Amino acid sequence: MSIIEDTYDIAVIGGGLCGFASAVKAANNGKKVLLVERRPVLGWESTWACQLDFGGKDSSIGLRVKDELSKVGGFKENRADAPILEMVLNKLAEEAGVSALFYSYPVRLIFENDAALGVVIGNKTGEQIVRAKVIIDATEEALLWRQTGVEFQKINPPAKQAIFFNNAEAGIELPLNLGHGIVLYPSVWNGEVLVEYEIDKTDILMAMLKTPEVIKTVRENVPQLKDALVSHAGNEPFPINPLTNFENVSLKHRNLKNFFGAGIWSSRINNIPSDRLALGEEVGQLASECKGVEVSETMIGSYLGEPESSSDVLVIGGGTGGAIAAIAAGQAGVSTAMIEASPCLGGIGTGGAIHSYYHGIRGGVQDEMDARIKELTPLFVGKWKVGGFHPMVKKLVLQQMVQEAGVDIFLNTVVTGVLCEGGKIQRGVGDSTEKSIAILEKEKRNKLLSVIAVGPEGISTYRAKQFIDSTGDGDVAVMAGAPYIMGREKDNLPHAYSQSSGRITPDGNLAHNNFDAGYVDPSDVEDLTRARLLGISQYWRDKFTKENRLIYFAPIIGLRQSRQIIGEYQLTLADEIAGRRFEDAISFTIAHYDNHHHDYENESDEAALWVWALGNWGERIGCEVPYRAMIPKNVENLIIACRALSVTYDAHMEFRMQNDIQRLGEVAGIAASM
Repeated sequence: MSIIEDTYDIAVIGGGLCGFASAVKAANNGKKVLLVERRPVLGWESTWACQLDFGGKDSSIGLRVKDELSKVGGFKENRADAPILEMVLNKLAEEAGVSALFYSYPVRLIFENDAALGVVIGNKTGEQIVRAKVIIDATEEALLWRQTGVEFQKINPPAKQAIFFNNAEAGIELPLNLGHGIVLYPSVWNGEVLVEYEIDKTDILMAMLKTPEVIKTVRENVPQLKDALVSHAGNEPFPINPLTNFENVSLKHRNLKNFFGAGIWSSRINNIPSDRLALGEEVGQLASECKGVEVSETMIGSYLGEPESSSDVLVIGGGTGGAIAAIAAGQAGVSTAMIEASPCLGGIGTGGAIHSYYHGIRGGVQDEMDARIKELTPLFVGKWKVGGFHPMVKKLVLQQMVQEAGVDIFLNTVVTGVLCEGGKIQRGVGDSTEKSIAILEKEKRNKLLSVIAVGPEGISTYRAKQFIDSTGDGDVAVMAGAPYIMGREKDNLPHAYSQSSGRITPDGNLAHNNFDAGYVDPSDVEDLTRARLLGISQYWRDKFTKENRLIYFAPIIGLRQSRQIIGEYQLTLADEIAGRRFEDAISFTIAHYDNHHHDYENESDEAALWVWALGNWGERIGCEVPYRAMIPKNVENLIIACRALSVTYDAHMEFRMQNDIQRLGEVAGIAASM
């Protein structure tokens, strides 16, 4: 447990439209404000759930948002463009001086007598305490408000999911109601149509499964969309009439003098984005006028409830390797559960927008997956094309295969700690080689019993007999005490990260943008937040047009490399160059030395020789993969099935391709089931 060093005048928990406006208003009033959001985005209702109609109640912040959108071409007839809106919200928050912290979930409100003292938050760094004189609950679940004893009837309301058709033919009169909960709306851009469809409850998995049926209905009933391209979708559904039946909910808590509510559960809220901005601004003003309380230095952390899940196998991370691992374990007949931090399965190839394969070896479950993707793709692309595979289709196929295998899926859930035999080990190891080596020298083996994870409804434990770490960064392995290295030896700098996005090519096909956005320490949520904001900001233009616009920002930041767990064997670049074989080989890897560095004076002698002296950057290399590279030192019951497996920094440059990691996932799933 750590305490965030700064004490804030106001902490806003929840970065939706209400929370954003509250934070900006308070900061404009001269307050020191921290805005905490579990997603890596502000204004999720519009930027992720694609509620883009900004008609409704005006406010000073709402008018400013509309004005900034209009200046750059992202606003038309009271409708906003989602990617441009995300950039505008980031820009306005930064200009106001709001400090943002993404990837962080509220866990518990700390309060006593008549005052709120702080908030426990959970993220991949572990648990932290936010201290503030005034606290605003702007979560959509009213998580903190509910902890104060306010009675309400919790419901899971129906929701709307958004998908977008591009390259539509002219002549559609919009809006158009097709019945069965399907309504078509205009877009800021000519040729793009927003389709919303209703689902019975707010469930990402349910929304995804209904997508093919909706596409078929739209194509059959709207001739102008018969051959159009289904380009992208909202990252999550939007609840209709969310949490209700609060008793006399007001903007200020009736018992805690420095606690305010600005959530979608307020009795004064509705589903219109402009109205949410107006409510948030009002709460921000009220909070600014509150004197607040002096914050205590001594606070305690969260309380653990009953286990959320108990299974034979638990896969932590549903990305490139994790989704395949869950399928393999489930198909083997063992009870399997999977935790994923993002709102979708598939990792960098789906949520990360890198929807094409580079090098690597195919085979196994991924061949079945790719065949199903190929079969379903024509429904989504119409007469158009997609570079590589369609990310929406891969999300759907992976979900179908995971559910067919009987796996329990927990999305938007991130691991914050572990429970090992003999007591609790919370994440407390810094990312330094010295500390990692110190752990290695202990030669202590920790038996992993369960993981601690936080989601939209708070914190819980997930038990299993065997665990698969597919977090990408080896989070579970490190929390359990496994040694690791971080970045290159001279400066611990990891591989560059990307912030990808989707686009429509000049000839109307689906493609993606990918570039090196900078460097980040993925184990630090503050640095991850900085990296996300920096990556998004590099897309800013003074004017967006149909030709240069983006269709979406990838919700998953493109982390190419971070920690490498030290396992029973550490694969090297020399192994790859030599094509080495192993008695315990379980897979293959093949690519080239795909680093993105320019300062080879800071690279290893081995890398400098291979690239500088011999000119072999593009030479294909590869070898067999030993099972021992998936088994971390010092930890029992854990298999690594992600880019954090036991390879050297140089070896990782070749061994990080989607096909190879998917093969590792299948191996891990089979091994765990055995």
